[in-house]
Amino acid sequence: MLCIGLPTGVRAEILPYGATLHSLKVPDRAGTLKNVLVGLPNPAAYQRQRSFRGATIGRFANRITEARFTLDGERYELSANESPNCLHGGADGFDRRKWEVVAHWMSALTLRLESPDGDQGFPGELSIEADFALTPPATLSITYRATVTRACPVSITSHGFYNLADGGQIGDHLLQISAQHYLPVDDARLPESTPQTVSGTEFDFREERPLLHGEGTGYDHCFCLEPSESLREVAVLYAPETGREMRVSSDQPGLQLYTDAQSGMPSGVCLEPQSWPDAPNHPDFPNAILRPGEAYLNRMRFAFSTREK
Repeated sequence: MLCIGLPTGVRAEILPYGATLHSLKVPDRAGTLKNVLVGLPNPAAYQRQRSFRGATIGRFANRITEARFTLDGERYELSANESPNCLHGGADGFDRRKWEVVAHWMSALTLRLESPDGDQGFPGELSIEADFALTPPATLSITYRATVTRACPVSITSHGFYNLADGGQIGDHLLQISAQHYLPVDDARLPESTPQTVSGTEFDFREERPLLHGEGTGYDHCFCLEPSESLREVAVLYAPETGREMRVSSDQPGLQLYTDAQSGMPSGVCLEPQSWPDAPNHPDFPNAILRPGEAYLNRMRFAFSTREK
């Protein structure tokens, strides 16, 4: 396990296995530092149980229908680990790999992974670096950079499960998402139509409101963000109990909202900047194809602060 931290005590623990964010300690309104990530109990558990908790997801985050796509006239068959679909890069995704440590400083870490041609069915060799950095007073930045030798769909993200209330349910968390539209999904959690307005639906988080009513079936939906090549704030998560607030900034076209409701452990909420799900099979979706000579870049920032009661 590798640690990065700030003199204030803000600290993150990252595992080379899966480039996994294992814990992140930030203060509550009383200044008490506690972990806000819902992870597995120890590093060995991540290898025994595939949970995606805090892991780096790739080559393609989310789902690809029927584990196949056609690109430049050629059809590719992928690992159908959520049969008949491909989920989070296949049965042996980036969350199942040991990443190389490139650099490790007091408050920053860089990991690297080489993915061979044909990995899980994806074309071309892909080289990726993951940068984790803490900056004062309590901001975690994660940056993914990648290149390929053949054209390939690429969407890499961090699958952190956040709970800002020191455990327990996340229904009382307040959430705001800067999105006018979302992608409805079918029973397999695949997009079933073009983007729909959030107005008048349980997906309208344009104004801050509780997650509570969504906990019945939970959320696993992509929110469609306004195009941007620079970081912009896309979501705010707040826990009234502890006063912790997390502001999420991203340069990606989509933000996946996932609420975890597994029994036996505290639930968490994922806010994952990424491409739209199943984009390789939807020419009308934002481009998710990376070509040789291009550089993939996904920058996300999680800025923590507190509010008074």
